[in-house]
Amino acid sequence: MPFSFHSHSGQFCQHAKGTLETCVLEAISAGFTHLGFSEHMPRYRNKDLYPEEIERGFTPKRLQEQFDAYVREAKRLKRKYAGQIHIVVGFETEMCRDDSVEDALSLMQQYGLSYCVGSVHHVDEVPIDYDDETLTRIEKRLGSSETLFVRYFQLVRDMIVGIKPAIVGHFDLIRLLRPEQPITTKIMNVVDEAIDAALVHGCVFEINTSGWRKGLQGPYPHFDIAKRLVERGARFTISADSHDPSHMAVCYERLAEYLHRLGIETLNYLESNEGETAATIKSTRSWKEWFAKFNSPSTAMLQPVDAIQAV
Repeated sequence: MPFSFHSHSGQFCQHAKGTLETCVLEAISAGFTHLGFSEHMPRYRNKDLYPEEIERGFTPKRLQEQFDAYVREAKRLKRKYAGQIHIVVGFETEMCRDDSVEDALSLMQQYGLSYCVGSVHHVDEVPIDYDDETLTRIEKRLGSSETLFVRYFQLVRDMIVGIKPAIVGHFDLIRLLRPEQPITTKIMNVVDEAIDAALVHGCVFEINTSGWRKGLQGPYPHFDIAKRLVERGARFTISADSHDPSHMAVCYERLAEYLHRLGIETLNYLESNEGETAATIKSTRSWKEWFAKFNSPSTAMLQPVDAIQAV
């Protein structure tokens, strides 16, 4: 199995499990050649704290201190395991409010991070993946599920334009609690606007297997939107969005068939060497061999066909 650039640990994420180092060891054990660290960026207001964080006495200041500790530990592990796995240190966006774009760009510069997973977890300051009660609140405010989806993809589009992330995270996360909502023409029009922005800025879309892990009909993005991305010429990577070391390669055994159905021939991965600020996005067509040799992939199997600088 090749890689994942979307991962979390219980050491630095209150709704995850395990230490960051345990995640590395699990990735090595699973045969990964590359691993991206992408802990969540801090949230800066008390109103943006999640219930489990409040219960554990977290404050916005403590989240900032935790992120600082995360970056130090991530860079230490990158050096320690350099001979066994290529680690890339980044973060995942939150997008709680309008100025979250500026916060994310500031973090990239402040810590010299190599990439970010650009994700939207909130619609108009309300979390959309926490629970049904919370989602219903914003849904009622907007008037319908369709309008909620339209607003979500508008925010994804704006995030892509503002941050230009290397990777677009769980593109249709809004489906987690509303899987029955059809992708209407009105919704797809805004999906296309987000895709337009990603193509302009060279973003890569992840095929995120946590959708399967959470009982959905497919990974993120679901097949209809993933097919649209393929038709539009988007680039792809794969990730597990792990929140537990045991999730490091969750549902990866289902990926080969899914990628084949989509007609995806090339996958993308990141590399960032010591002293480099931005990760480089590289491409490989070797993923079929990776899955065929499930137990013994090696870095030598990577066959880059192009490379650009991630932003």
